[in-house]
Amino acid sequence: MMLCDQCRDDGITGLLMASQNGHTDIVKILLEKDPNVDLCDNDCCSPLLQASQKGHTDIVKLLLERDPNVDLCNNDGCSPLLQASQNGHTDIVKLLLEKDPNVDLCDNDWCSPLLQASQNGHTDIVKLLLQKDPNVNRCNKNRLSPSCMLLMESQKGHTGIVKLLFGKYHNDGCSPLYIASQEGHTDIVRLLLEKDPNIDLCDEYGCSPLFKASQNGHPDIVKLLLERDPNVDLCNNDGCSHLSWASQNGHTDILKSFLGKDSNVDLYHKDGWSPRNITSQNGDTDIVKILLEKDPNFDQCHKDGWSPLIKAIYKRHSDIVKLLLKKDPNVELCHKDGWSPLNITSQNGDTAIVKLLLEKYPKVDLCQISGCSPLFMASQNGHTEIVKLLLGEDPKIDYATMNVYLYYSKL
Repeated sequence: MMLCDQCRDDGITGLLMASQNGHTDIVKILLEKDPNVDLCDNDCCSPLLQASQKGHTDIVKLLLERDPNVDLCNNDGCSPLLQASQNGHTDIVKLLLEKDPNVDLCDNDWCSPLLQASQNGHTDIVKLLLQKDPNVNRCNKNRLSPSCMLLMESQKGHTGIVKLLFGKYHNDGCSPLYIASQEGHTDIVRLLLEKDPNIDLCDEYGCSPLFKASQNGHPDIVKLLLERDPNVDLCNNDGCSHLSWASQNGHTDILKSFLGKDSNVDLYHKDGWSPRNITSQNGDTDIVKILLEKDPNFDQCHKDGWSPLIKAIYKRHSDIVKLLLKKDPNVELCHKDGWSPLNITSQNGDTAIVKLLLEKYPKVDLCQISGCSPLFMASQNGHTEIVKLLLGEDPKIDYATMNVYLYYSKL
């Protein structure tokens, strides 16, 4: 063995150590002695691999002049090209590619140089590698390929990587669109739409790109997707429409965009929740106003009998109650347990809402299942002003549970 190839117990030679640590002048001196440039340490790391990994461009140049094995990998299967691609050393990648390495050579986890460059957002390196026509569908052990990285880069917002990979992408393209729509990457959505993907293609839960953009509040992306005439009434597996999610989350601009496309305001969740039920419960007055302009079914109930009016009353949203009452809903429509709007508000003590309801001439003696009337509930809970209001409507004093009005009332 030549003196310059002598190594420590771990197999590290002087050339390898100098290459790893970036000592260019020492590498020059050692190379004059014609060492074995492919001599590796106990982990099979060569001088070229270490210099490529660490980004020592001048040393890589010197080593390449000695025609080393550019595909020599360490024990993890990492080649010099993979290490340089992963770490973003563009100049070193250029130098290595001049030696025609195997661009599809993968590490022990089946990660290729292109996959690593794509995953880490190294756009210039992706460009260089694509010029060598690599296999963009080669997967790692996690079943990720550079094509699959469209998903990842869409999620990160790496527009440049998406542009480069998209021309090589062999699948539908809807999945990257789904991720970009979900994450709010408008420029990437615009780019992906140029390829005419199936914009109504859904995930396993029945959610489309438009659904995710609506749910997460990305109005510009919603507008872009709506220009492609998607099914605006497409619902997920739970029966939630785009309109429902926009309403629930208070996304006013998105809601207006859907209504401009004549989205069905009466579509409801499988449990019976409609956009009006949801917004009446949440107290979002502006959303309720917008929905009411479309003359929806004001008496459409949840499966348990919650109408928009009952929900608004139960949650004590007085402004929404006023808006709903202007549309002449059925003020005697009851919850499945027999609770009418007047019964609920009499129990809660909302005097202002009781006044509003009484203007609609409801049945003041309408009782819930256990026989409690509005007057009974107001009396039981000590709501004096409401008792007075109800008595002004000439209710049946003795018509209710156990004739105990006067027992509870402090009149």
